[in-house]
Parts: sequence; structure tokens; C-alpha cells
Amino acid sequence: MIILKTKGKFYSEGEIVINPLKAIHWKDLSDTNPPHLPNGCSIDFSITVDENYFLSGKDGIVWATYDSRQAEIIQNTLLAQHINCELKKIAFEHELELTSMYLLFISNVKDINTATDFIWKGDSGLRLKPDWSYEEGESNKSFELWLSGH
Repeated sequence: MIILKTKGKFYSEGEIVINPLKAIHWKDLSDTNPPHLPNGCSIDFSITVDENYFLSGKDGIVWATYDSRQAEIIQNTLLAQHINCELKKIAFEHELELTSMYLLFISNVKDINTATDFIWKGDSGLRLKPDWSYEEGESNKSFELWLSGH
């Protein structure tokens, strides 16, 4: 699970100022009344993302990896099969460090199942396991095996 963390300053009426250009309101986060906190007090909040969403094909996302090389090689492999895909980089804070993840988006809905079958579902494809199925900081062994021809 990815946890996005940020800090802000809490102000009356439930305004949370993350930085001078970004603010959200308590009512956008919850149906409950804002807590009675002193003006300007620091508030931390986090958002969690289920990583399996990145494998679902929903919204065209078929793969996610922390490794830019892996993302580019898979993208090129899909393009060689005439499956149009786009690579996007997202950044988030994880355990107080800025982390990047690379997402592969399939533009044609008809190609989503073919792409997921090729990347991780089908026996005749890459058969990759997601990065997060390995210990943190460990390379994706399934990708390295495929890359070396095993």
C-alpha cells in the first residue's frame, strides 16, 4: 500500500493550507464538523493507495514500477506489438522520502486485456510480479529473469 503524507496548517472554518498556493477544506475530506483546533496548528494527514489498482487495467493503467528502466523496456515491448501506451511518472512521499513510480497507460480500451495478459497474467507473456511483492529496495526478480532470457 502506498501512503501519501503531507502537512498543513489548520485554520478556522476547517481550512487546511498545505502551501501558499494549495488549500483544502475539512468539508471536502469529511462529513463531520471540523475539530476545534487552534488557528495555525500543524496538521498531518495521509492518503493510502492500493497498489493493486495499478494492475487492474482501470483507467488504462496496466503496470506500475519503481524502476524507470523496467517501465521503458515494457513500454517498448508493448509498442513493438502495436499496443499504444504512454509512460507517466508520479511522485509521492514514502516514509519521509520522495519516491517515484512509473505507470503504463494503454490508450485503446481494446488493448488493455492484451497488455495485462502479456505483462503479468498470461503464461506466454512476461509473467512479471509487481515490484511490491519483493522486499523494499530489492529489484524485481521476475523482470530480471525475463530480461536475461530465463
